[in-house]
Amino acid sequence: MRGAVTLVRSGIALAAIVGGLTMLGSPGPAFAAEERAVCKAYEKNTGGGVPQKPETQTAPVPKQVAPFAIMRIDEAQQVSKLGQGVRVAVVDSGYSTKAQDYHGTVAAGLISQIAPKAKLSDHPVLKVGEEKSTIEAKQMVAELRSLAKGNAKGLIVDIGLPATERAPGLDAAVDTLIKKGAVVVMAADWSEVVTDSDPLDVASKAFPNANDSIVTVSASGTSQSDPDFKVLPNSKTDVTAPTYGAASTTLFGYPCWVDSITTSFAAAEVSAVLALIWSTNPGWSADQVVDRLYSTTSGREGQGGRYWGAGVVNAYAALTRPPVEEAATVPEVEQAPMAREEVDPLATVRENAIWWGIVGGGALGLGLVLRPLFSRRKGTM
Repeated sequence: MRGAVTLVRSGIALAAIVGGLTMLGSPGPAFAAEERAVCKAYEKNTGGGVPQKPETQTAPVPKQVAPFAIMRIDEAQQVSKLGQGVRVAVVDSGYSTKAQDYHGTVAAGLISQIAPKAKLSDHPVLKVGEEKSTIEAKQMVAELRSLAKGNAKGLIVDIGLPATERAPGLDAAVDTLIKKGAVVVMAADWSEVVTDSDPLDVASKAFPNANDSIVTVSASGTSQSDPDFKVLPNSKTDVTAPTYGAASTTLFGYPCWVDSITTSFAAAEVSAVLALIWSTNPGWSADQVVDRLYSTTSGREGQGGRYWGAGVVNAYAALTRPPVEEAATVPEVEQAPMAREEVDPLATVRENAIWWGIVGGGALGLGLVLRPLFSRRKGTM
């Protein structure tokens, strides 16, 4: 989700360029650079023929600032199953050779870089026009319904281009997928989301948005400063991921680097990280996988909100951090039986004797009082 809030500051832009042009794990010193095409160099596929020499850009790359390094992808891959057994449905502009827009190809390339053993499927929903491209919401419904017909266990649905209208059946299709055990990921915005009525929150304008189980993803820069780059705020944002400088693939299969801060690509990265988590923990439910993602983000106090959600995804922490144990319940201690009161076998006898003594004493006293009276009466008779 990244629509309109100021352009990238020159300092942040330089740091991003300096921080993201090489793929993690490439040989060489920490500041080695390589020639790599800008992914947007082939934004549109107009002819489908052999492309011209791609535009390139190089710069010294501090490995520790690159997006994959921030998310600790290289370390996570060393301790994961690399997405094996997990399916990722790429609901975007398409990534086949017939695709007319680069979004889907770059998204698929990012997923393959992070989770190379995940199985991808192509679900194009973008209608490319000469002046404007639009999301076909009805086509999205059809694609999601098709996915919901099969087994959704181990399925991650990456909606990189959210719809700008609520099409009939869209929310129901998402609900079905989630009920059947899938994880649904969605970019927090898209450039065509209209924000005239509420520029401070596009949550109500990016669809689907009715199910709170959707993992809504925003994009960040290569630092944890507030996002004063071109993004749109969304109050439903759950997590964020950096994209500027990430390694991917062009429409024609060339290696390229992402030259934008884009929620569509951030959603692809998060989908791939979820694939790493799920493949390594195949017995987990979708909820457990998502909870693990949320609970291990790299955030900062007071961050949250419409740009950051729980924070920046940390793939390595999601795979290795020990789960927080619930506070141990104090075992119930059986109380010792109360000491039995000693029984006095003469207690009843003594108690009766006391009462008889009281009664007898009373009778004797009464007799002494009445005796003179009876004596006088006898004398007078």
